[in-house]
Amino acid sequence: MARPREFDPREALDKAMLQFWAAGYHDTSIRDLTARTGVNQYGLYSQFESKRGLYLAALDRYRDTVTRAVLARLRQAGPVADALSGAFAVLIARMRTEDGAVGCMMANAALEVAPQDEGAAAKVDAHMTLLREAIGARLDAARTAGDLASETDTGQLAEFFATTAYSLGFLLRAGRDDAYLQRHITTALAVLG
Repeated sequence: MARPREFDPREALDKAMLQFWAAGYHDTSIRDLTARTGVNQYGLYSQFESKRGLYLAALDRYRDTVTRAVLARLRQAGPVADALSGAFAVLIARMRTEDGAVGCMMANAALEVAPQDEGAAAKVDAHMTLLREAIGARLDAARTAGDLASETDTGQLAEFFATTAYSLGFLLRAGRDDAYLQRHITTALAVLG
């Protein structure tokens, strides 16, 4: 008879995500993960195979939670500038966790892990594509409604705003205050005219 699972994998993944997000991949030990999740190494590895497997799953969980909330705000009705500003506000709020101002987990992964790990790089690339496409769809709708000039290159503009989202993560993690972040957002939104 199989032994019942002694922990909730989703709860353990949420806690592991917070650990990786705050400390990074390389500065998170298996001891840190077992302390944070309350699950022993055997339990974590039986569910996620390895520290790397757990990290890649944590990147997916970030996309499914934090990024989903940002995209939901982006899709709300109203002027495109308000939608983008609101999405950036949600992002900033979510990048502050119980561990402090930890920035964007995907941006952190892009710098720390993706250059040496194809799996992490693929997740970062997929995340950037998801952001760019969602922002692009919102910009396309604004252009169709006449809120943006017909000659606006919404693909290029979407890429710029997706990169702006990542830069907010870097700035927050670097300790910039809310006034600085708001100036950054205001300057970025100025390209909408």
